[in-house]
Amino acid sequence: MKIKTGFAIFMMFSMMIASTSVVYATPTVSISTEKEIYSYGDFLSFTIQVSEITGESAILYIIDESGEKSSAIPIPVTELKTKVPSPFPFESNVYPLGMYTLEIQYSGGSSMAEFELIDSGNIVIPLWIREFAKYWYNGAITDVEFSNGIGFLIKEGIIVVPETQNQKTSDEVIIPEWIKANTGWWIDRQISDIEFAKGLEFLIKEGIVVVPQGQGTSGDVKVLDVELSSFIKYFKVGIITV
Repeated sequence: MKIKTGFAIFMMFSMMIASTSVVYATPTVSISTEKEIYSYGDFLSFTIQVSEITGESAILYIIDESGEKSSAIPIPVTELKTKVPSPFPFESNVYPLGMYTLEIQYSGGSSMAEFELIDSGNIVIPLWIREFAKYWYNGAITDVEFSNGIGFLIKEGIIVVPETQNQKTSDEVIIPEWIKANTGWWIDRQISDIEFAKGLEFLIKEGIVVVPQGQGTSGDVKVLDVELSSFIKYFKVGIITV
């Protein structure tokens, strides 16, 4: 009788321990990228898979080749499989070339995935320039101001367009309506940076946008390091001359 009782107690505790281990087991998490190689202009896309929904957010870190880690990026997890597309493309002034690691942490579990960033020669226009284009598209600045601003940005290498031959000269700045339509589509991401750049190439060929040669900026302004608000401020008050 004592043997049976002892066996029953042993089984009860065994079941309790097993039950407890199931309840408190660490959820598993994995992360994978859509591609192993990305280029400037591409949008990063990755998938997070978890074994259970705990109500916590996953925490993402982006780590470059030197080991420098980004700030924590919280990602809500409401499904066992979550696909996360980046809203912004890779830009050369933000992401240097090389290998990157995505580290994901979730409810005590963690996982990593790697990808390589290369330069395949894509035309990539910095995102803040869309805001500058919106000023013109919405009538906040004139054709002349937009033309001068674009010319300056091309000259500084912030916007890169194909080299043009036999550039005309124009005494009057009148930007065709189809360019304005193109700009609106580009702002709304209905056309690519390459297609928008072709429109700018047309403006240069027609002499509507003049790219200054051999000019600098007064006060050694580094436009690559300023945001849209600073660029507009400098441009409007004439600190930037083109």
